[in-house]
Amino acid sequence: MRRNALLAGAIALPMALGGVGTAYAAHYQDRALPGSSLGGVAVGGMTREQVADVVRQRVEAATVTIRSGAETRTESLADLGYDVDVDATVEAIFSANGSWSSYARSLVSTREVRAVVRTDEDITDEVVTQLVEQADKVGRDATVALGPKKAKFVVTPAVPGQTVDPATFQDVVAAAAEGLEPATATVSFVEDEPDVTTAAAEQAAEVANAIIARDVSISDGDEAHAASTKTKASWVTIPTEGDVLGAPGVDAGKVKAWVEKVAAEVAVEPTKGLRYLDAAGEVRKVMTEARDGRKVANAPALAGAAVQALSAGKAYDGGFEFDVVDATWEERRIAKGAENLAYPAAEGEKWIDVDLGKHTMTAYVGAKVVYGPVAMVSGAAETPTVTGTYHVYYKNPLMTMRGQNADGSDYETENVPYSTFFHRGYALHGAPWRSSFGYAASHGCVNLPVSIAKWVYDFAPVGTPVTTHF
Repeated sequence: MRRNALLAGAIALPMALGGVGTAYAAHYQDRALPGSSLGGVAVGGMTREQVADVVRQRVEAATVTIRSGAETRTESLADLGYDVDVDATVEAIFSANGSWSSYARSLVSTREVRAVVRTDEDITDEVVTQLVEQADKVGRDATVALGPKKAKFVVTPAVPGQTVDPATFQDVVAAAAEGLEPATATVSFVEDEPDVTTAAAEQAAEVANAIIARDVSISDGDEAHAASTKTKASWVTIPTEGDVLGAPGVDAGKVKAWVEKVAAEVAVEPTKGLRYLDAAGEVRKVMTEARDGRKVANAPALAGAAVQALSAGKAYDGGFEFDVVDATWEERRIAKGAENLAYPAAEGEKWIDVDLGKHTMTAYVGAKVVYGPVAMVSGAAETPTVTGTYHVYYKNPLMTMRGQNADGSDYETENVPYSTFFHRGYALHGAPWRSSFGYAASHGCVNLPVSIAKWVYDFAPVGTPVTTHF
């Protein structure tokens, strides 16, 4: 009789479903199927929005209490890096609604759905780091860096540490998030090997120091220019690939910068010549000889070759090649009549002639005398006035002059009027303390009566040539 009853039930069920199945499916089309639960909460018959509310409520309640040593604190799932995707979790509940067999099974069985969780590893790692620091279990990777003198790489050894056992923290939080239930994580720690071991750092330092030890020299034809140990050390790079030290290498940009620096030092700027021509175009006097310059032509090639040699474990010895930089001439036409004067002035050019043999000063414009000759006092035998052609570079209407006497003692003269400096501390200036002129007795300056010194001060702008001679 019992077997017949079961058989009848089995036959009757499809018939019943056939009769009421359509209505049943229609009723649950937008509702969670019977027997559905989430985090231990039955959600069968609920709409999507109702289920979403349940998920949000459960997420808020699913806090995690963390116990680590004497420290205890409670955090939300999000604060620990675990984010429950409400929409995806609702979809997981309603995924069964698209199958007739699921409708049928929901009449006789239950279905527990786990929440869909996304993990932010950055947040989780930060929490782990905090726990390790609070427990004073932080380790340290070995490091390779230049020593105090920046000429050799030295190693700071690794210090073994510990990290959080995932089974006591991450796994507990993940289970709480998926089950939407509060949990307690009693944290314990496991050994954590450093990412960069002392042995790896020592190997990298050995390779780096071998690069530094290789000679690098470039000759300019007269002198060899060698890179210093400190300079070569600055070229070496030790890359970090993830948590692993890469092979030491050479920074091509820094080598290139060094080669270019040396190239700039050995380059020679051309000297622009200055010569004076007479009315016929003949050179009458060369004031400055023109000299060609040079510039390095192969700096990039030398830098590349040096990098290649060092990278291959070899020393490098190269040589600069130069391009000639042609010098130019500045030519000035000598004023007619100035060919045989102490200074070959151009037409209309102001200049001052200081004749140390005659103890006179004369002002010219071109070949024409515009003032003088006037008597002056030049430097004494022990402190002579310099000779040559100079140019006014500084003027001061009233100043205190200081210097040394021939015996080494200091002197100081206040209220010196109308100083026109033409070379270092040498100037034409007024000397109100003198009652006569026309001899040698000064500390090297050209002493003039005050009125004449003022005339010179007003006449000669900065740049005016001053020629002193015997």
